[in-house]
Amino acid sequence: MFVIILIIIGISVAGLAIGEISRFFVVEKMLSAMGKRRDSRVKDLKDHWILVGLGRVGMEVARHLDSDGIPFMALEVADRKVAMAREKGWLVQQGDVRQEESLENAGIKKARGLILTLSDDSDNVYATLTAKALNPGIRVIARANDPQSAKLLLRAGAERAMNLADAEAAAIARASVNPAVADFLEMVNISRDLGLNFSAVVVNPESSVAGMTLAEAPLRFEYNAMVIAIKKEGGSMIYNPPGSEVLEGGDELILFAEMSKMEELRSLLCKSGEC
Repeated sequence: MFVIILIIIGISVAGLAIGEISRFFVVEKMLSAMGKRRDSRVKDLKDHWILVGLGRVGMEVARHLDSDGIPFMALEVADRKVAMAREKGWLVQQGDVRQEESLENAGIKKARGLILTLSDDSDNVYATLTAKALNPGIRVIARANDPQSAKLLLRAGAERAMNLADAEAAAIARASVNPAVADFLEMVNISRDLGLNFSAVVVNPESSVAGMTLAEAPLRFEYNAMVIAIKKEGGSMIYNPPGSEVLEGGDELILFAEMSKMEELRSLLCKSGEC
């Protein structure tokens, strides 16, 4: 009787263990595919961007962030879009941006910025207010569908509110009236395919170029980099700066250069500091 009872208990425990293990792997796989499982990589993210919404605009933004090697994670409600993003290898979490928990799970307190591409302007405004409350120093870039919404987003704390309808209309007008300008801007858009890219780099006071004039600095003749503009520490912008312009610590340079040279340029300008 003892042996029979021991066999029955052993079989039951083994069956229960196999069932629990099978259920764990099946459920984990389903949750992973649906995007409802919290990715363990999120807790290691720092200075990343949170992209909210994977619609037509959001998918294009994600594609550019991914191609530029910028760390980001996406936040999306729809199961299908989450699964699609996961298939592309992107880090994505399913959640509603209107809930603080979703932003906290996305690492909002350690994030560098928030990109809002939702079609509902009220959701973008609410998300901006929530994000700023959780992380006052975060940079918010938001989509706006009309000028009034853009004003509300800026008042809510967004650093930039992009009206896509106005931008598209301006692009169509340029293509009609100034085709040469439109062709140049289109070339800028495809510059990544040509191995070129724009970047903004802040000059560290300890950098060797600090105190040099633009003509003296090795940006052009060593790195073949073009300085499009300089944003001074006080906020003023100098477009197409002359060679006599002195580079100072805290200046933010808008550069156009080969992508392969960008890391070297950052090392030169940033020194030991952050860009």
